[in-house]
Amino acid sequence: MRHFRIFLLILGISLLLPGCGKKHDFIIQGQIEGIGMRTVTATYYSAGGLKRVSTMAMDNKFALKGEAPRPTLITLALSDGTPLATLIAENGDKLTVTGDLAAPLAIKTEGNSESEDISEWVNDNASVIQSRNAEAINKAVAEWVGKHRSSKASTALMVTYFQTPGYERLADSLMTLLSSGARAPEVVQNFTGVLSSQLGEAASMEVPGLYLYDSTDSVINFNPHQSKALLLCFMNDSRTARDSVGVQIRRLMASYPDARFKAVEISTAADSASWRNSIAGDSATWRLTWAPGTIASASIRKLAIPRMSFFIVADSAGSQIYRGASITAAAAVIDKKFK
Repeated sequence: MRHFRIFLLILGISLLLPGCGKKHDFIIQGQIEGIGMRTVTATYYSAGGLKRVSTMAMDNKFALKGEAPRPTLITLALSDGTPLATLIAENGDKLTVTGDLAAPLAIKTEGNSESEDISEWVNDNASVIQSRNAEAINKAVAEWVGKHRSSKASTALMVTYFQTPGYERLADSLMTLLSSGARAPEVVQNFTGVLSSQLGEAASMEVPGLYLYDSTDSVINFNPHQSKALLLCFMNDSRTARDSVGVQIRRLMASYPDARFKAVEISTAADSASWRNSIAGDSATWRLTWAPGTIASASIRKLAIPRMSFFIVADSAGSQIYRGASITAAAAVIDKKFK
């Protein structure tokens, strides 16, 4: 064991010798309190494929190197997946990562401006990230991107922190703001491909007539052309989520009682029993329905619902004028429609 530790020490020192990171590799060294002797892995995209480089930390310290002839996005994490840092590096870079595992969002990076900018953004928005509120996180990312259109750090934040499901159009708009230099292929990786799939046929298609079970045990055919504005709310069986959405729907129905506004709540509960339990005692005046087979139901599948909760607003032609994960944003679109 003693010889093994000496070997690791020599390996770490060799990575830090002058000249090691001049042209043919990049170096990441770090001291993270609390990681002890755990494995640290750097994952990045280079030379047309995904690369992983690992090393074992000793006394909370580690050093590793990789090869990337072009700037690439690097995620640094422990072997159990615990994230440590998001970096951008290329051959010749030497980066230093410091902090405490007890406060991972306060970990700092030094070595190049892009990695330092990512680190600063994460530090400044730690509470927003911890909230897991997609709308708040995306707003913070959007504000940064709008002010730093030529920075690869902006692209890195889009790839690693932006919550794309439900916000595909915003993601597409933000990506188009970035300069070509900021959108290096090794940093973008497959983000644009995933985005394109959600901005394709499903997002632009006309909302079809929907065959759904309602709370009276009837099968209804809901026709979007009968409404000036139709709100489709795709929900799971969470009462908390339903309650928060219900507040907005009640306001909309009170605001536009005779304006051909309709709302349909479509449950994606696994079975009818779960659905009925979630709506028991509900005083909703809008349609409460259940789609057998959840979002794979034949009448819904083509809409490509990416997550729960999810909202679609359609006009009288059945065209989708909003699709996303924010009931607040959906309500704002409806308000605008009637003003």
